[in-house]
Amino acid sequence: MKKNIRQCLFLIAGIALLALFSHKYSFRIDLTAEKRYTLSPETRQILRQLDAPLHLNVYLEGDMPAGFRKLRNGIREILDDFKRYAGSRLSCDFIDPSEAVEMKEREQFYAELEETGVRKITVSETNRDGSLSQQTLFPGAVASCGNRMSAINFLNNNGTLSPDRALNASLEGIEYELIKTIRTLSADSIEKIAFITGHGELGRAETYDLGLEYANYYDVDRKTINGKPDALDHYKAVIVAKPKEAFDERDKFVIDRYIMRGGKVIWLIDAVEVNTDSLFSSGLTFALASSLNLEDQLFTYGVRINPHLVQDMANHPIVVTLADGSSNPVPVPWLYHPLVNASPAHVVTRYLNPVWLRYAGDIDTVGTDSGIRKTVLLRTSQHSRTKAAPFMIYLNERIPEQEQFNRPHRITAVLLEGKFPSVFRSRSVKNMFPDLNEPQATVSVDTKMAVVSDGDIARNDVRNTLQGAVPAQPLGYDRYSRRTFANKDFLVNVLNYLTDDAGVMKLRNREFQLRLLDRQKVNRELLKWQIINVLLPVLIWICGGIACGIWRRRKYGRPATPIP
Repeated sequence: MKKNIRQCLFLIAGIALLALFSHKYSFRIDLTAEKRYTLSPETRQILRQLDAPLHLNVYLEGDMPAGFRKLRNGIREILDDFKRYAGSRLSCDFIDPSEAVEMKEREQFYAELEETGVRKITVSETNRDGSLSQQTLFPGAVASCGNRMSAINFLNNNGTLSPDRALNASLEGIEYELIKTIRTLSADSIEKIAFITGHGELGRAETYDLGLEYANYYDVDRKTINGKPDALDHYKAVIVAKPKEAFDERDKFVIDRYIMRGGKVIWLIDAVEVNTDSLFSSGLTFALASSLNLEDQLFTYGVRINPHLVQDMANHPIVVTLADGSSNPVPVPWLYHPLVNASPAHVVTRYLNPVWLRYAGDIDTVGTDSGIRKTVLLRTSQHSRTKAAPFMIYLNERIPEQEQFNRPHRITAVLLEGKFPSVFRSRSVKNMFPDLNEPQATVSVDTKMAVVSDGDIARNDVRNTLQGAVPAQPLGYDRYSRRTFANKDFLVNVLNYLTDDAGVMKLRNREFQLRLLDRQKVNRELLKWQIINVLLPVLIWICGGIACGIWRRRKYGRPATPIP
């Protein structure tokens, strides 16, 4: 008896020690080919360095379609992994945004969520009786650290992907979306970026939505150079958004000096100027080449923006009023508003929807400098062509035959990485800056820049109201078609890539192999597998019971041996 008690106590103590050890030193082996359940080294490093407590409210809970339950489970699994490295500094709650019984209370909560930046979607499902039901979902989260807060949207809404592939793309991006926000919120200081001003660039209202999005990650400023050599020294990156006036040599040197020291620049340049007000008021306008005095500088860095306008069969229409006297505006195709395709191979543009450009030029990559890597980010469709300025644009232009669109895949955005030669490498700047006491650099340190041949890519519409207010529309949103294009996502990804010193952006390249069922085979063999799944377990149970009965009968059913 004592021996049995002692063994029982040893067994309980062993189980307790094993549970304690497994809780503190848990591990698992990821046997998936794409390492689906393994966090990247960059993610683990950021989580280990997390100092302040950070909390996540994930709004994917309750009754949902199967695809969104899979997305929720993927988020839960990754957050569990995050906690292994962040410990108690990271906490999360899963909340059902539709749990309120009263409709008014639910609608109020929905509005509050949308104000934080979590996007709402409406999912339609066909019930068994053939009726259609709709459900409001918020596939996102809100992260808070101290008095700072940021929204996270997990759902990839690329309209070119099937629902299964869109869901898979969302699962691939969970780690990136989470760790990007955690890194930003937990940073000790916020990096500063600036929109360059002073040359007729887009104003604050026209870049309001983009600036608001950038403010989730950076301290956004607007900076006039005024020929001061150190004007840009404190900025991680700068944006030159659609200048209309020529740059003087002093400002060009300031930007060049900034690049030589490792600064990052996003150039959003119109090589051709089009007056759209004149076009809509008189039915015609001139397309004139712009003179920004940046041609030699960009050429030195490895690109040339040609004084052309791109025309593309894949375009977004404009809304005009017909001459037949009807007051209702109608959409008509407009070749000068191309919908350009994003490169699927690069982290900046992977899984992006089409980008809406307006009066864009085309870019040539120039030079043979092996120290500069050039990556095409955006290009037109195969049915495109270019027209060299100057020329007339008519509102009632007829669409040419498809055979005339003979310049396919024109480059409209390119990424440059490496060590750039200075545009002032063979010139002395002492006459411009007599007090500048520093060596004049001839080549930059390793850095990056992006060049886009359309300044309007960053411009949101601004609508005047009767009250005099000028509310900014979302960037990339067209109020007539109610479509939202990927302009904002593209520019945010570009800036994040340029300033990504920790290598977080490469997480966007994670790829999970989509292993879909053969639906034809499923439908063909549905009855067979239903019978197997329903009857086979019952048969196994019955056979086991019969075998057990036979074994017991043989062992205990023998006739008793008579006592002599």
